[in-house]
Amino acid sequence: MARTDEPSTVGETLREIVADDRARLVGALTRWCGDLQLAEDGFSEAVEAALRTWPDAPPNDPRAWIVTVARNRIRDVSRSAASRTSAKLTDELGDALEADLAARGDDTLALLFACAHPALDRSVHAPLILQVALGVPTSDIATAFAMPVATLSKRLVRAKQKLRANRASFEIPEQLQSDRVQAVLDAIYAAYSVDWLRISPPGAAEIIAEEAIHASQLLLRERPEDHEIRGLAALLLLLHSRAAARIAGDVLVPIEEQDAGDWDHRLVARANGILHGGLRHPRSRDPGPYELQAAIQSAHATRTSATGTPWPLIASLYDALVAQTPSMGAQVARAVAIARASDAATGLAILDALAQQQPATETFQAFHAARGALLRDTGQTEAAVRALQRAYDLCTDLPSRNHLRRVLDDLST
Repeated sequence: MARTDEPSTVGETLREIVADDRARLVGALTRWCGDLQLAEDGFSEAVEAALRTWPDAPPNDPRAWIVTVARNRIRDVSRSAASRTSAKLTDELGDALEADLAARGDDTLALLFACAHPALDRSVHAPLILQVALGVPTSDIATAFAMPVATLSKRLVRAKQKLRANRASFEIPEQLQSDRVQAVLDAIYAAYSVDWLRISPPGAAEIIAEEAIHASQLLLRERPEDHEIRGLAALLLLLHSRAAARIAGDVLVPIEEQDAGDWDHRLVARANGILHGGLRHPRSRDPGPYELQAAIQSAHATRTSATGTPWPLIASLYDALVAQTPSMGAQVARAVAIARASDAATGLAILDALAQQQPATETFQAFHAARGALLRDTGQTEAAVRALQRAYDLCTDLPSRNHLRRVLDDLST
């Protein structure tokens, strides 16, 4: 089905297809041929052929043209002696797509779920989604994840080989299992966290972050009734709304010290619209981790110079989050929120109890940073310096190290 608002130039049309329809078309082609690598290659070759052969304007139905050429390329390769497969390639799927390309929007979802298949190692889920569903170059993904290109390429190839052995993974079951949904959400969040945690060069991190947001929006478009999907889509937008204020001169700026005027309030409004839009859909369970995290970030975004941060609300949301997923990071953040809502001594007591229960806090950088800040707030300067120095020694992120160094210097003067 051709779009009425189709751009007039070849370049604009192809950019739109790659950005908006890659996942759906590659998913459909994969479901047809049973081989993710073949589907990817066929799609890429069809786009390259379009660049070479289309005249000044694209055809009436450019997506159908891409599908037809991709199918022909896949069929040629599958018939070759070196790449023969056991799949019987019929025209059924391709004909249906050419008749109405909007008929199976869930091919996008199928591809995302295939990339986060339980047979694959969880560490490859995020890179595979970025490469396959979003078309991010392998070199950019490797740079973002601080991994050699050759190592990542081998892992992605092995992952695709596993998927090829399980064609059923390219179909969406009638009832999606919650762990499969969670795996996709976790993979997208992990991709965005490459930028959030500053573990890669800024250029690569920004590309990956934008693509992760795009993936969350694709997922939301396919399953708008899923509250956790809404939560993730809103969470990434809220986090991204503060990207410009997060670092100043290679120094981390904690959220409570950021100038709210530097936040992107357009993204905040869009995220809140996604969260509030969930009210139109029935709820079968309590809010999940991503929905709660989005609510926390949304509460932070209400701060103005006149109102301040609603710490009691944030503390109660962390109570709910820790009850669901008692990760160490969530428990430390809860202690800080409670300290801000009441007093630093209460937060310290929570952190000390956590250290007794979980010895792993000894090597958890955020624990020592939070504890040092609360010790400082209670006037225990020497203990604060020791805790903050421990946090500094454990920290590998340059902006965070610079922030801790500045705090330590202030305490020593």
